[in-house]
Amino acid sequence: MPTITRISTYAVHQRSLSDFNSVQARIVDVQGQISSGIKARDFSGLNGQVEQFVGLEATMRKSKAYINANEESISRVQTTRNAVASSINIIDDIENYLTLRRNPANADNIAFQEQIRSMRVALAKELNTNFSGRFLFGGTRTDVPPVITEPAIPEAYDPGVPDTAYYQGSEENIIIRPQDNFETELSVRADDPAFQKIFSAISQALEGDTADDDRILADAMDLLQQGKEEVIALQTRLDAQIVDLRDINERHNSTFLYLKGVTEDIANTDIVEASTQIALDQAVLNASFQAFATVTRLRLTDFLR
Repeated sequence: MPTITRISTYAVHQRSLSDFNSVQARIVDVQGQISSGIKARDFSGLNGQVEQFVGLEATMRKSKAYINANEESISRVQTTRNAVASSINIIDDIENYLTLRRNPANADNIAFQEQIRSMRVALAKELNTNFSGRFLFGGTRTDVPPVITEPAIPEAYDPGVPDTAYYQGSEENIIIRPQDNFETELSVRADDPAFQKIFSAISQALEGDTADDDRILADAMDLLQQGKEEVIALQTRLDAQIVDLRDINERHNSTFLYLKGVTEDIANTDIVEASTQIALDQAVLNASFQAFATVTRLRLTDFLR
């Protein structure tokens, strides 16, 4: 009589078949993990780590959103900083021309009015710098050039007295949030007192040239130099802001990469571990098959001979 038909061995036979199927199923599952590179195609295969995995992914998405937004902010501030640096070069040229104009030997040979007006237009162009469709120096009003250039740049109401006759932007700054619980302003606008002094000094210089009055030209020079020092301070502030934003984004990147590694440990297949598991399961399965085959061949007559 075959062994599997005996009541005494039937339960053992059925349990053995169940164990075989379980080990075979595990081998198939692990082979699938190796071929796909992931431990499971749904949450049920994450062995109780679903909440951790979902929480990590949510934090990663938040970090990535901050990274992308901060990269745009850094580019915006960097572009603003470059425009300020170019403005300083233009102010240097205005200062040099004003110095030449105050030398009587050069007064009639340098086309002072034309050159200074041209430099003022160049300065306005820098302050009307556009980034991704938005004007950078107009505060929260980003849809119009902050410095009026059409039909012409307005003169100061009272040359030598800083004002905003040339400005049409907002008086409020754009606020960004580079990380949780921290906000900072993009605070360099074309109506900053530094630029007010520059534009007013230009109007005063033009007035002094027309009147051929060196006292007015000297006052314009003093005001221009004051404004220049303050514009240089604005550039320094922008440099510091760029450094701060880059440091914050570096921390976001480090956090993102760390969390990515943790989620990969949870979700991705450990090839060495999986290969070892398959080898062990195959060894167990082969040994079990051999033992089962030996047992099923046994007969009582084998022991009575």
